[in-house]
Amino acid sequence: MQNPDQGRICVGERVLYDSYQNINIPAPKRNSGYIFQDGRLFPHMSVDSNLRYGIKKGEKTKENFDRIIDLLGIEDLLDRRPHKLSGGEKQRVAIGRALLSSPDFLLMDEPLSALDTARKQELIPFIGKMVDRFRMPVVYVTHSLDELLALGDNVVLMDGGRCVDSGRVEDVVSNPANMSHLGLTGRVSVLKAIATDQRSTSGIIKLDGEKLLIPTPQYKAGTKLRVTVRSEDVTISVKKPEGLSARNIMKGTVTGMAETTDYAVGLKIDIGVNIYATITKEAVNDLKIENGSDVYIILKTIALSRRSTATIRQ
Repeated sequence: MQNPDQGRICVGERVLYDSYQNINIPAPKRNSGYIFQDGRLFPHMSVDSNLRYGIKKGEKTKENFDRIIDLLGIEDLLDRRPHKLSGGEKQRVAIGRALLSSPDFLLMDEPLSALDTARKQELIPFIGKMVDRFRMPVVYVTHSLDELLALGDNVVLMDGGRCVDSGRVEDVVSNPANMSHLGLTGRVSVLKAIATDQRSTSGIIKLDGEKLLIPTPQYKAGTKLRVTVRSEDVTISVKKPEGLSARNIMKGTVTGMAETTDYAVGLKIDIGVNIYATITKEAVNDLKIENGSDVYIILKTIALSRRSTATIRQ
């Protein structure tokens, strides 16, 4: 919407802006879909009319219209006016309107920031399905780590208007240099897993061949998850532990060590994927831990709470 000071913006092979070649395609001609924080539906129109407002003339839209309202679950809302909708319903309609304009890419400006936690959890799966179904680029602006973990593939981390890091979500969130920017008080591991089983009060997820017990049974088998593990929640043993209440015990190899404070050391442990632990220097010395040491990591089931797990796009 605003001209950059300098740089280059491309979608695929199409150049939208290039300050060096004096290219600047006007915003209305960039064929983008924009979804605001508050939906911005026309209050005097029904949901059906709001959805059809963005449809380009001459397009065959019946099949596309039906597909989108089915995807977003808004068929029962078509005759309502915006003031009769919940916040989550308004945002689903706004997403549908943007998609019906047949954009080349979507810009989503904190689309869930005005919603309460329950409505956010309701809407995140719809956004994930939308991205996978339409396979178009999406730039999603958020201050929420939960939304990032659930929806992101790659992330550009901004602070004070400048880029401080970019890359895969797992790498950026796990980078200790980014803790303060992400509102984290300690290092975290971000691990991809798949739900494999449900129990009455817990669930089982598979992580690179290892199975972990989590205290949230709501995930169906096959659900893809990102699991965040705080380094302070990881306990280390140099012998296979027995008789513990902790359910999750995995063998690994120390592949990295670094002092984090005057009294603590951060460990990087390969268990098939990398997981991070923080223990005292005294523990490192007593256990004679060094690079290459074989260790067992112990992770309490309760540490993998709902707050620590996020479904990711299928």
